[in-house]
Amino acid sequence: MKSEDMIPSTPHTMHNANARTAIAIALVAGLAALLIRWYFVTHAEVLQPVYQDWGDAGHFYRYAWNLVHHGLFSSAAPDSANPVSDGFRDPAYPAFLAMGMAITGDYDRWYAIIILAQVMLGAVTVTCALLAVRDALPTWLLGVAAVAMVLWPHLVSIPAYVLSENLTAPFCALTALALREAAVRRSTAYALVGGLALAVAALSNAALTPGVLLLALAFAWKRTIPRRQILVFLVASAVPLLAWGIRNAGLSGDLSPSMRAEVNLVQGSWPTYHAAAQLASAENPVGLQTIDAINLEIANLHIDHVQGLKEIAKRMSRAPGTYVAWYLGKPALLWGWEIGLGSGGIYMYPTRNSPFITNPVMKAVEATAYILNGVLAALALAGAIIVLARRAPSAALLTFALTAAWVTLVYGVLQSDARYSTPYRPAEIVLACVAMSTALTYVRARISTAPAGP
Repeated sequence: MKSEDMIPSTPHTMHNANARTAIAIALVAGLAALLIRWYFVTHAEVLQPVYQDWGDAGHFYRYAWNLVHHGLFSSAAPDSANPVSDGFRDPAYPAFLAMGMAITGDYDRWYAIIILAQVMLGAVTVTCALLAVRDALPTWLLGVAAVAMVLWPHLVSIPAYVLSENLTAPFCALTALALREAAVRRSTAYALVGGLALAVAALSNAALTPGVLLLALAFAWKRTIPRRQILVFLVASAVPLLAWGIRNAGLSGDLSPSMRAEVNLVQGSWPTYHAAAQLASAENPVGLQTIDAINLEIANLHIDHVQGLKEIAKRMSRAPGTYVAWYLGKPALLWGWEIGLGSGGIYMYPTRNSPFITNPVMKAVEATAYILNGVLAALALAGAIIVLARRAPSAALLTFALTAAWVTLVYGVLQSDARYSTPYRPAEIVLACVAMSTALTYVRARISTAPAGP
């Protein structure tokens, strides 16, 4: 026997081994996520309505086209002679699409570049999210989280669609990873990266903008990150967002961020909006009538905020119980399974030959995820409460918990749909694992302290 074989393992050695295992899990999961998302996008046939007058994909395409051809951030149609700048949409994702257009002028090649880039971003999301919590979860639970992130159907299917969630997700995960490193290493550079990453995420989804201040306050309260790093994070996040806000403040016209908020507020106040949108798309008279009523409320709110809010309150006063139940149930819509403002299930736009339908293994994966979706959401809620109640949670867990709580509140007031929770599914999975780990630790502690039998 060699002499070194007789040397016992030290806690430091075991920690290093666990750290290497956790990093390996994150990297292997990223590769697996890349392969399964590539498999999905190369087999599923998706209708991309980028030339249509409806749908977010069409709007994003218009903004990107005008950025490349006119140097303007505008939702005007490509054949418009005099496009006008507006701020109805957030800028990051159209800029991402525009970079693809700068590479090639061929539509089919551009489309392929974007979809494959989104596949890679999906893999990056998984790896960054796992690396962010590599020392916050037991190794086996990190493996469970990895499998869930790799296979969760909403996360697998989203790269096939030209939608901003594909950019929000990786930058949210990168934010958590960078802030974890900033806290552990006391690093100003990582705090800067975390702030810039959150700024990009917020510029792809404005609902995250107030999260900048919330996170900074939470880090200061929990003393998770030193004050200097918090300040760097806050400034790095705020400067790009303030610059975009100043740009929008100088615009004239109705297509503004505030107008978009008004649209979402009114639409989200109608319990029948999802059903009406589906019916209206099929030219159903009832659906069209409801959509017309919603659009009238939006117009009235835009013209006069006070009067518009009074009209909404008057409508709600006719059936207060219905609206109380509606708003209390909106978090379930957000973290639910069905994409109500899409083609149903996990599909935003009409999709044929989905591997979740044609491949027996992936079909079983989807069925399992469907059954566990409600359990996952309940565990994630418990996990968020646990993290926020801790005296000194890790920076990554605090980032995930606060982000999940904030978007639940925002979409509870505005529109709620399972599509909007897609970028935060990795956070949901992590928080569910936190709840599982806490429960198992509690049970083991009770068992170990239980009195021995006679």
